[in-house]
Amino acid sequence: MKTSRFFVSLFFIGLSFTRAFAGVMILNGLTHLHNGASGNTISGIIKMKNDGKKENRVLVYRQDLSLDCDKPNDYKDVNSHSRSLGKWLKTNVDEKVLQPNEEYEVSYTITVPPGTIENGTYWALIMVEVADPLTEETPQGVKIDSKVRYAIQVITDVGAFQSPKLNFEKVELKTSAVKDTVTSYKIIKVKLKNEGIFLARAKLNLEVFNSLGEKVKVINGIQRKVYPSYCNDFEIELKGLPKGKYDGVLVADNGKDLFGENLTIEID
Repeated sequence: MKTSRFFVSLFFIGLSFTRAFAGVMILNGLTHLHNGASGNTISGIIKMKNDGKKENRVLVYRQDLSLDCDKPNDYKDVNSHSRSLGKWLKTNVDEKVLQPNEEYEVSYTITVPPGTIENGTYWALIMVEVADPLTEETPQGVKIDSKVRYAIQVITDVGAFQSPKLNFEKVELKTSAVKDTVTSYKIIKVKLKNEGIFLARAKLNLEVFNSLGEKVKVINGIQRKVYPSYCNDFEIELKGLPKGKYDGVLVADNGKDLFGENLTIEID
């Protein structure tokens, strides 16, 4: 029998919902937001459930999320950057065995040190990893052993919030992976950088104008988190536009301020 092994890592930037793998479910989301000040102790919980038919051993540990603008997102040891929350973050358990249908709450505390702490957003990950692999038999006789982990973002704003400036680091007009003339379309790829000290919950929209200056289309994008001093990537699909040349205005909305960038769009 052929055996294939791989490691599945679940991490959803900007999303907060329940996923079930290997019988373990996270019930209260994958992003936890807090506010605090110097000297505060903040508490939170992660609700999980073993929805499988056998007991599952779960490991709980901390990591940093690395978000270099020119490299893929990565997990690193705690305190790998100046905005790491890991040094303030503690959990009540490192390991837990969940019986079938058992629910459990992992509690955590964030202790913001007293004294002069620089204002801004701090963040870390609480990793919840199912220790025992999920084994699956396929009709072809391939055995898959996969380990599953959830990366839960714990984010804390310290001090009075200041609206972060968003900068358009890169704007590119690309063609979709489908190359035929019937189904292919243009995609605007944007890299936004957060120049502020607080997390930006940024939404990117596009306004399209014809040669007469008339607005012909507004395309609303999705919202993503952009961490201080780091970037995130956005895409806007240009579907339904007739052939021609258009002027476009990209608008990045951080919830308080708007930031714009002009571009020319050619649909051929």
